[in-house]
Amino acid sequence: MPSLLVTLRDLLLLRRGPQDLPYSPVLLAIAALASLLVSQWAANVLLPQRQDQLISVIAALALHLGLLYLLLNALQRQARFVQTATASLCIDVVFTTAMLPGLLVVQPLLSATGAPPPPEAITGVAFLASLLLIGLAIWRIVVDAHILRQTLEIRLMPALLINMALLFAGQIVLGALFGAAEGN
Repeated sequence: MPSLLVTLRDLLLLRRGPQDLPYSPVLLAIAALASLLVSQWAANVLLPQRQDQLISVIAALALHLGLLYLLLNALQRQARFVQTATASLCIDVVFTTAMLPGLLVVQPLLSATGAPPPPEAITGVAFLASLLLIGLAIWRIVVDAHILRQTLEIRLMPALLINMALLFAGQIVLGALFGAAEGN
């Protein structure tokens, strides 16, 4: 277990790739369950009144894994799916957990209408939490692109573009299914 944590740390620091994780469908299932639980927790923080939260979180997870499998299958890299999906889901758990404190601070400022909060409502703590969330979101995109770069054996910029395309495709599908952008 400690070597798994070291590998995940190095993955977060862009020192290793998904190929350094063990090939383990059991580990993939554990990572999927952990991702589901943490994503559900974050959804409860952001949208406590939604009735279809669990369904949308499950759909987001299934869509994420499905798009990843389709990409790897289309590029003849389906043998790398288990390690790549495990890395992606473990990274999801780490970043979602790291973002939860910031989400708790910023959540009262979010309105159901999507209108920006009044300037007097934004405190220094909320501003710093927002900056932290933006920084974590950017780093997560970079780490996800690094995972794709290692898996597909391509340069970082094409991996970033592929990652962004997967994110946007997922958001479009989830928005069509549930009426709002959600998911991983």
